[in-house]
Amino acid sequence: MRVAVWGGGSLGLLWADRLAGRFPETILITRTRAQRDEIEARGLRVTGIDGACDHRDLQVEWAGSERLPRLDAVFITVKQRILPRIAPRLAEVCSPSAPLFLWQNGLGGERFFLPYFSPGQIYRAVTTEGALRKGPADVCHTGSGESWVGPACGGDFSPVVERLIQELSSESVPIHSAADLRQRVWEKLAVNCVINPLTALWKLPNGALPERDGFSSRMEEILGEVAQVARMEGIPLSVVELRKKILSVCRRTATNRSSMLQDLDRGEPTEVDFINGAVVEIGRKRGVPTPHNEHLTRLIHQAEGGTD
Repeated sequence: MRVAVWGGGSLGLLWADRLAGRFPETILITRTRAQRDEIEARGLRVTGIDGACDHRDLQVEWAGSERLPRLDAVFITVKQRILPRIAPRLAEVCSPSAPLFLWQNGLGGERFFLPYFSPGQIYRAVTTEGALRKGPADVCHTGSGESWVGPACGGDFSPVVERLIQELSSESVPIHSAADLRQRVWEKLAVNCVINPLTALWKLPNGALPERDGFSSRMEEILGEVAQVARMEGIPLSVVELRKKILSVCRRTATNRSSMLQDLDRGEPTEVDFINGAVVEIGRKRGVPTPHNEHLTRLIHQAEGGTD
């Protein structure tokens, strides 16, 4: 089975290393030629939570190449905003029944693939693990956790997906199947609605967030709105439990800089419209006011534009 990881960010590099250890034909597909060239020349360097460093030679290709091989399964680890651009390209290079695994933060990524793939090919993935890319060919596993995979549009698991998860799952790679991921997706969304915009606006690593003045009150305001919107979607969320999850994530990924903070530092658009913005959009449809998430979305867009 040729499994591809499409995207050479922190999570993509982490999973490329893991998949290559079990599926020899694994291929990493990078956004830039420069990253491809560096990994081809140096291999991939992975630093574990214990500080141990491993080196892996890895098949790698540039996304713009005309010679991409046929792909039997794809872990898609690019940002949400990239999905509309890669969906038609994936349709060209995937085998007819290839499953796609969407690892993005936020909601709504599956809609970009439905014009090209059947609903049964699209899976959502949720993870509580942390990783930090230190360079084009260098990644650190910064936070232990678990991952879950489930059908994005309902239905059963394909035999290919069942086999892949079974072969991947181990004590060192805790990945599980889940028939209904909606609860976990909304829980992860709630965590991201707090950690991502606040770390981005305050320019803090995750671990410093709980010590910031005003954090507790902002967290309560954001979570209250997310829980109300989720309830209207049929998903019960406990603000008490979410608060615990957020503090736990901040502890376990203390040195991490959130993806939204990294995007702002690089001068790139963020995923805020798929995170806090998604809560605002669904809240409007459901008649639930979300002023705090709306304010955060506006502030992040101002920061993207370099304005105060």
